[in-house]
Amino acid sequence: MTDFSLHPFPGQDSGGVIIHGAIERTPHTLLLSFFLQGNMDDIVLPAETVRKRGDNLWQATCFEMFWAEEGQKNYRELNLSPNGDWNVYAFTDYRTGMCQEERIAEPLVKIKHTAEGFSLTAELEIGNLHAGQTPLRVGVSAVLKHRDARLGHWALVHLGKNPDFHEPKAFLLRV
Repeated sequence: MTDFSLHPFPGQDSGGVIIHGAIERTPHTLLLSFFLQGNMDDIVLPAETVRKRGDNLWQATCFEMFWAEEGQKNYRELNLSPNGDWNVYAFTDYRTGMCQEERIAEPLVKIKHTAEGFSLTAELEIGNLHAGQTPLRVGVSAVLKHRDARLGHWALVHLGKNPDFHEPKAFLLRV
């Protein structure tokens, strides 16, 4: 299991929130957990609904993972909403060739609200995409929607003048 911490984009206030998590790879799955702690009063966390595949989840509170096989330009993006909605997209290169990744089934997601914060854990079946133990480069990020409608962008690292979760150099984790 590899632990991680996310950081707000420079100039964006954390609002007293801390985001950390963990990722683990098994032969056929990626297990991903996000934990939000701290002052959650200003964060919009929509209530769980019937889970469905949805688009544009990043326009509200959304947890994201980007991954690519070591040495490859093509990559995938997983979006998870606190309401249970999800999607996976495939890209042929940096922000190019985006299409819905149909070979990934709905992830098994567990959502928990507590007095200390919020957690989201997902188990994503990847065995039909990544044979064997080909090393993966992974980027993890989050968008937090605030009650005043502004969006906070969180990532392992921010490399440019604007938030960019697709930047391959930000896929810092190896699993």
